[in-house]
Amino acid sequence: MYGTLTKKISAFGYNTIQSTRRMFFYGLLFMIPALPLFSFRLGLERLTNMTNLLNILFLGLGASALCFVTWNLAVRILGPVKTSAYIYMVPVVTVTTSVLILHEAITWTAALGIVLTLAGLLLSEGRLPLSRKKDCPASVPCPPGSE
Repeated sequence: MYGTLTKKISAFGYNTIQSTRRMFFYGLLFMIPALPLFSFRLGLERLTNMTNLLNILFLGLGASALCFVTWNLAVRILGPVKTSAYIYMVPVVTVTTSVLILHEAITWTAALGIVLTLAGLLLSEGRLPLSRKKDCPASVPCPPGSE
């Protein structure tokens, strides 16, 4: 749903960063009433610790804002369906990065997960036509009874 709404917003010609900033604002605005339910306590003194401050900046700017901007840009370019399909590549990228950068050993469960993830992605993209006849292209649904 987020991808579809983002695509509609980008169709109005709004800047990707501007629309992401506005979505963040409304998200924060609608979270404020829920703060008492989670015993939230505003303590700015915690930000005097440099580690806490840098972690908050990284999470706010890098892990949140930058990721949402690139996601919204991808929705604008690829469309919501293709962009949502590629979210499933995150575990594959995570395992690959942990092997290359952290020098972790790849387990059989991780390898199986990668194979299943890639197979599902290829199947959803129509690149693994398992049950289609040769006269029914993957981009067009087959008529009933022709499979």
